[in-house]
Amino acid sequence: MASLPQKHDPASTSDGSWSLRMDPLVGLIDMKLQELISDDHPRPSIWRVHPDLRKVEEEAYEPKLVSIGPLHHGKPRLLPMEQIKLTYLRGLLNRHQKNSLEYYVAVIRSCLPATKDQYSEKIELSDDEFVEMLVVDGCFIIEYLAKRAFRSTHETAVLAGVGWGFTHLRRDLLLLENQIPFLVLTELFNMTTIPFPGERKEPLNLMELVLKFLGIGMKPEEYPKPSDIFHLLHLEHWCQNPGRVKEDTNRRSCGQLAMYPLKKSIDLISVLFFGLLYLIFIRHWPGCFGPTKKSKAPREIPCATELRAAGIKFKKKVAPQGKIASYLKVSFRDGALEIPFLSVDETTSPRLRNLIALEQCCVDVGNHFTSYCAFVDNIINTAGDVAILRGRGILESKLGSDAEVADLFNSLCKGTHLKYDDHYNKEIFEEVVAFSEFAHNKWRASLVHNYFSNPWAMFSVFAGFLLIALTAVQTYFAVFSR
Repeated sequence: MASLPQKHDPASTSDGSWSLRMDPLVGLIDMKLQELISDDHPRPSIWRVHPDLRKVEEEAYEPKLVSIGPLHHGKPRLLPMEQIKLTYLRGLLNRHQKNSLEYYVAVIRSCLPATKDQYSEKIELSDDEFVEMLVVDGCFIIEYLAKRAFRSTHETAVLAGVGWGFTHLRRDLLLLENQIPFLVLTELFNMTTIPFPGERKEPLNLMELVLKFLGIGMKPEEYPKPSDIFHLLHLEHWCQNPGRVKEDTNRRSCGQLAMYPLKKSIDLISVLFFGLLYLIFIRHWPGCFGPTKKSKAPREIPCATELRAAGIKFKKKVAPQGKIASYLKVSFRDGALEIPFLSVDETTSPRLRNLIALEQCCVDVGNHFTSYCAFVDNIINTAGDVAILRGRGILESKLGSDAEVADLFNSLCKGTHLKYDDHYNKEIFEEVVAFSEFAHNKWRASLVHNYFSNPWAMFSVFAGFLLIALTAVQTYFAVFSR
């Protein structure tokens, strides 16, 4: 029989008080407790992707050309790019005599603690190695952005000469694990002078350069504060946030206002008309008269094929003039799902997966990318669903087939967590489910599909109505002619 652990014997101290002999393990645990980040400390923003997400498509989170930051630093297959980085650093220093390597090192060393706090794990580099990496990586990014702004062949010759194009580099710079804090770029840029050739008088702005690199048009007064941005991936996430653009759902054109009473009258007549048709041809009522109320928010919605059969239309959504377009801004109005255009290519999967991974790690940034991908995952089940969206101009596929597009979206949310009672597209889910379950919409969609889909079916319907009308006339004269 195992013996119970014995209590420590009390030992007398010089002042006559008593204390326990310290177990070395207590000191070890206490040291780890002291190293813990306090609750009021800013949460890290640069994380390694969770294994549940990574295992679905591991290469979507791995840099192919260049390592930025410490998480992939020193990998053999990325080492050739280190010489290119140094070339870009030299190019930035040569842009103006005020640009100084000493200033760069000093300013990054001064913000080293805040920089390290942005990483979710301990950095296995000395302070000098870490500062060197941040200076080289940060200056490489700034010089590359400047070259992109000037758009001359000479400016981009070094990078293009080794066969590494803009698309591949852009992909690597927007990976969650391949980030440096935006603070680093801000501090380095503030210490840098970049003369702008031509007639422009205003100095270059870092946010302007980055947004041009991301392909996002935005007015200067709409730029976010650099202090509010964690890193490049977070900036793209911030810019694509559909919540920043408020829609005026009550705004209607003069033509729409004029046609509104007529439309409502037609809706009322259609309820009676299609209800009568259903009684004649189907001979029973398909469900209740209104949507079924549910206690919980729906976790899924029907696919595009089923939604179309339920009478829901798909429309390509265009941002109002002067408004920033976000491909996440889905809306549902008057029985139509309005979905912004999205081009799907080989970079779509890593881009969306890393934005989702950011939301899974940093819950404070929101969940609109996870919510959007859950929405698209629901409405796309098969290649036929993709074809419906392509036919409406909502999707453009640069992949091999519609089946590949369906497989892409069906795997995006694997391993993710989404609160269905509180996510960005919750109301869209509720409205679509309510509309698709409403009996009148089912009657109309079913009758249009079964009886108005070809000329012969339409002829049979009108022949039936003609027969009913003639019978009614005959009955009238038979009764009132006496």
